[in-house]
Amino acid sequence: MNKLFISLSVLLIALSFSNCGPAAEDRYKMKENAQRVSDSIGKVIDAALAQGAIPGTTTTAAPTDTTKKAQ
Repeated sequence: MNKLFISLSVLLIALSFSNCGPAAEDRYKMKENAQRVSDSIGKVIDAALAQGAIPGTTTTAAPTDTTKKAQ
């Protein structure tokens, strides 16, 4: 009985360390979906910036450094 318990314990520990990840097809689909969502979010943000719909954002030139002394 003791050998059976030890054998099952070792098997359980070995199985807990193994990690079954998603299949290659699933990883490819997940990557495509993430890229599609990322592109969609980027397009929405770009459109909102172009229209000035996001408060606090403007399309003016970068601010100048006022700490430099003119010579």
